[in-house]
Amino acid sequence: MTPWPEAFIAKYFWIWIGLTFGLAAKYALLIKRGVKIKPVLVLADLLLLPMVALIAFWLVSQAGVHGEGAALMTAAATVGADRVVKLYTDRFLRQVDAALMESVVQHKAAIREEVQTEMSAERVVHDIATGKRPLDG
Repeated sequence: MTPWPEAFIAKYFWIWIGLTFGLAAKYALLIKRGVKIKPVLVLADLLLLPMVALIAFWLVSQAGVHGEGAALMTAAATVGADRVVKLYTDRFLRQVDAALMESVVQHKAAIREEVQTEMSAERVVHDIATGKRPLDG
């Protein structure tokens, strides 16, 4: 084997082992809770897996862990990834809701102001037409 594939395997092998075992453990926990495993769930996890791998590699690098420790940290990151994603998704949606509500309040105020201006203009025209107000000008 050439040096490049050997280095690649040596550097990332334990991370892939951790990802594999972590994903298996996650599905085992879901099955244990009675969740029906659907293809969409598997697809979503496969799409999340590269991000989890990056996070796990960073964690392993920061901790300076190698071998089985790297696999264990990666497996833990894989099992907990859906919780972290849910946490950040909920946080993001709360921020979007708050911004949307602020926008709605501002638009309502602008609409009220526009309606009030329109009503005032109609009242002035009506008063001028009935002679209650002199025509300026």
